[in-house]
Amino acid sequence: MLGEDDNDRQAIRILVAALRRDIGRGGLKPLRVPPALVRNVPPDRLPRHADKVRGILNAFAVATPIRAVLMHEDADDVEPAHEAVSAKIEQAFRLLPWPVYPVVPAWEIETWWFLFPEAVRQVCPGWRPLSPYAGRDVGQIRNAKQELTRALTPAGARKSTFRAYSEADSVQIAERIVALGQPAPPWFARSKSWLAFLVAVDAL
Repeated sequence: MLGEDDNDRQAIRILVAALRRDIGRGGLKPLRVPPALVRNVPPDRLPRHADKVRGILNAFAVATPIRAVLMHEDADDVEPAHEAVSAKIEQAFRLLPWPVYPVVPAWEIETWWFLFPEAVRQVCPGWRPLSPYAGRDVGQIRNAKQELTRALTPAGARKSTFRAYSEADSVQIAERIVALGQPAPPWFARSKSWLAFLVAVDAL
């Protein structure tokens, strides 16, 4: 697994292992490099960047055989922006000797947490419920991380005493999703980038 943030990589690893118990967490190896895949790489530099990634993976494969590569990168935009980023990943790394599966949340992984209100609530009972987002197309939420932080903060909360959402909470949220047996979202909010993630995991 490659990705731009360790918290996101670990959360995705937890979700993939729950969705594919035949693989499990032990079969998913997060790598800390490279820090970026394609989104901020100019087109003329992509071939060289892809060669660098190939070198990293080849070095890893000396000790641990690789079957497939999951590549996570945020879309930093609303759906369907994830489709263009996914296509760019597939194109840039098409010459790798392993199948490549993009994992691209719309805007950020926090978009997906809106799909799992109970899992989020269990991480910190003091957070506000996400019930106002029921039925929404959460893939259209802009600046998902900031929106989630705002949505979870009660009115009048004091910064000195209130525990606000942080990126590190993604790992706990993923753990709660699995503990609740909810890899499929439990309400009617929806996200095309989440569905694309499920398709990729199924294809692994």
